[in-house]
Amino acid sequence: MSGDSKIGVQAVGGLVRTGATRRIASESVAAARPPVRVAAQDALPVARLITMAGELAAQGPSVDVSRVAALRTAIAGGSYAPDAAATAKAMLAFQKGSGA
Repeated sequence: MSGDSKIGVQAVGGLVRTGATRRIASESVAAARPPVRVAAQDALPVARLITMAGELAAQGPSVDVSRVAALRTAIAGGSYAPDAAATAKAMLAFQKGSGA
């Protein structure tokens, strides 16, 4: 048996299946995919990954949290007025690859 016929459901929510039931799992699909191989030089020991994660966490946020809070307050209060020319200039510089 395959698909919905395993549980005997041919109608769900008032909708009746008109086409053939599909196969949910097939041994031929599993056999067609070769196992993933990882080269020895690409594998990192778990201890090294844990160390790297700790180092990244210790660096702290890369965002100026106080600046974000000040901007949010200004936006919410209606006093934030972005400089359209400066924004456009920064966007063009970013697109050209020269940074900000």
